[in-house]
Amino acid sequence: MELFFAKLFGLYFIITGVVIMIRRDNVMPAVSRFAEERALLLVIAIVEILAGLGLILAFPGFTLPDLAGWISVIGYMLVVEGLIYLAAPAAFTKRFIGYFNRPLWYVIGGALSVAAGLYLAGKGFGYF
Repeated sequence: MELFFAKLFGLYFIITGVVIMIRRDNVMPAVSRFAEERALLLVIAIVEILAGLGLILAFPGFTLPDLAGWISVIGYMLVVEGLIYLAAPAAFTKRFIGYFNRPLWYVIGGALSVAAGLYLAGKGFGYF
């Protein structure tokens, strides 16, 4: 099952990382608007927490050299972000999103996403 998730997240991270880096000027206004929509933040937070908990329960080990450990890390990241969106005051959430809603962060995040995606997809599809 971990190979399926490695393929899934690997391809997802590659695609979204490339798109985010190339289209960051179009994504940034949407992200700023996202910070203003509390109802949308609530729904996203609930879905992130649910998905993150699902990954953590499916892959409870936290051993980073292991592929399952990396998938578990993705689950923990989803839960933490979901909790921030769900539990933090609106002003904090706006500042948090505003801090990262800058062109440089999109390039850095996109590059990290592509690198993580190449690693996961490579492991999942058996390239290394």
